[in-house]
Order: sequence, then structure tokens, then C-alpha cells
Amino acid sequence: MKIRQVTEAVERCAPRERAEEWDNPGMMLGDAERECTGVLVCLDCTLAAAEQAKEEGCNLIVSHHPFIFRPVRSLTADTAKGRTAEFLFANGIAVYSAHTNLDSADEGLSRTLAEIFGGGNAELCGCGCYADVAEETAAELARKVAGALDDPTVKVSCPDAKVARIYVVSGAGGDDAGLAAAMSGADALVTGEVKHHVFTESCEAGFPVVEFSHYYSEIICCDVLKGMIKSAFGGLNVVEAYRSCPYKTLEEL
Repeated sequence: MKIRQVTEAVERCAPRERAEEWDNPGMMLGDAERECTGVLVCLDCTLAAAEQAKEEGCNLIVSHHPFIFRPVRSLTADTAKGRTAEFLFANGIAVYSAHTNLDSADEGLSRTLAEIFGGGNAELCGCGCYADVAEETAAELARKVAGALDDPTVKVSCPDAKVARIYVVSGAGGDDAGLAAAMSGADALVTGEVKHHVFTESCEAGFPVVEFSHYYSEIICCDVLKGMIKSAFGGLNVVEAYRSCPYKTLEEL
């Protein structure tokens, strides 16, 4: 099969039309008409991921974060992005990315996270997902989120507030729009990279916000993407990139 057929299978599950206007999903690099020898799925297309793809005999990388997100002025060997692009081209490895369209897909990241947190009656809304949970305090919810993601960075506001319905956004959803969507149909916002003023406003409103880390919430993209591709091409070699969080908390040192 051709690389194009694999990316089309991903887009059937996560149509590009569902991506946010500011996003840049799709083919990032390479020749979609080449025969696909295997797929490596990852959160970020780094040089390490590209080297692993070569070792595993994969000539397609499917990443969650776009390899090219904003326009670049140059790709040179003195930058990490340039070195990675040089390696990819030299080894005939293509890169495709599914970003906010994967977040908002019917079986995408936000819905998957909601289910991981014990949520039921899931209802997608933009890049987020509403879901019902057994009533608990925001503090109890935060502990559940931390345990489910193995995330040592989880924070919570209004810890004593009762929560029975959550609005989950994978990655970075802690902005004004995320808070507004949560307050319109849920008892708590569960997301990553919450802006300071959003935490402040949540406290003033008595509306809890649970913040997880971007990495820990989105590394599940490997499982989601692998499942999408294997369901369409059961015999295709699909491997996950080695998982490595790019930072350590002080407690982990």
C-alpha cells in the first residue's frame, strides 16, 4: 500500500475539516505516493523518533504535533528541526501529522481521556469532551487524573467543590474559551497549560479547574493512532516511538 492510503485512513477517523483554523495538520514532508514499509507513531517528530523509524524499517512517521506548525524561514543543520528534516529526506521517511482534528475525533484524544478518567455519556464539543463522572470533590478528581496519567504535575483550584460532570480538553485547553465551554455545561474543566488568569477567574467563580501536563495527556496519541492504523491495515508494521518526557519534576530527581 502507498503512504497516501495510510494517511487517508487516519483522516477517515480524524477528518482535517475538524481541525482548528490556526492548526496545520496533514502531510508535512516526503512523498505520499511511495510504498509504505511501516509506520512509527509519536507525539513529536524528533531526530530520535526519525532514527527509530529507520531502525524499525518504517518510512512513514505519524505524529500528533505538526512537524511544521508555523511558517519556517529556513531548515539548516545548525537547528534541531533542520537536522531532523535532513535525516528524514536522506532516508526517505515521510511525516504526516494529525493535531486538533485528532483531539476532536469521535475516538480521539479528548474522548479517550474522558473515558480514562471514568467519564460516561461522552459528548464532543470542539476539541473538548463533556462526560459524567461519579460525584466527587475536585481534589478527588485531581488525584484520579494524576493516577490515571501517572502525571506528577497535576494542579487543582477549588478543591472542595463537588464535581459530577467534566469538560476535558487534551493538550493545552486552559484559556478563556476552554473555561467558558466548561462553565456552560460542566462542573469542572480538566485540561493542560492553564493560564494564570483562568485559574484566578475559576477561584472567584468557585468553579474548579484541574490542570494536567501537556505531555502526559497527549502521549496517549500513540495508542490512539496505532489503533486507527491497525484497524485499517492489520498486517502493516506499526510501532510506537520510545516514550520520554522532555522534563523532570523536582520530585523525580
